[in-house]
Amino acid sequence: MTEPTPELILKHELLDAQHAEVFRLLAALSDTLSGPRERLEAAVATLADTLVTHLASEEQLMLDVGYPERTRHKSAHELFMADFVQMRQTLRDDGPTPGVADWIQRRIPEWLRFHISVNDFPLAVYLARKRGQPPVPASRDGSRRPS
Repeated sequence: MTEPTPELILKHELLDAQHAEVFRLLAALSDTLSGPRERLEAAVATLADTLVTHLASEEQLMLDVGYPERTRHKSAHELFMADFVQMRQTLRDDGPTPGVADWIQRRIPEWLRFHISVNDFPLAVYLARKRGQPPVPASRDGSRRPS
């Protein structure tokens, strides 16, 4: 699945817009798997640039507001990007292998959904509180959701 689902909406304009763009680019990237290698590599480069920009923006936001979980959250970004770089190198060296296709079609979307749910969601809650918004209502699973 390469689209944000309603439970991934954080109700933070910047983060939601950036996540939507990442999911859009990921869907476009998935569509290039069966095409020319140059087109696939260009789509990976575009996604990489967008991810780097998004993660840097998120990290700056955490720094600006004094987010207490910033170090842990940033570590999650770094681990993901190290794996992404490795996948990209495999693509350069070996072409669109089944492992690269798995990364594009399954692992990246899974990581994004997990990361938004586990790391970005608490950040959005923190940001809502910093903006003086009302308490965040609980979702069906008992976690807190931005209102």
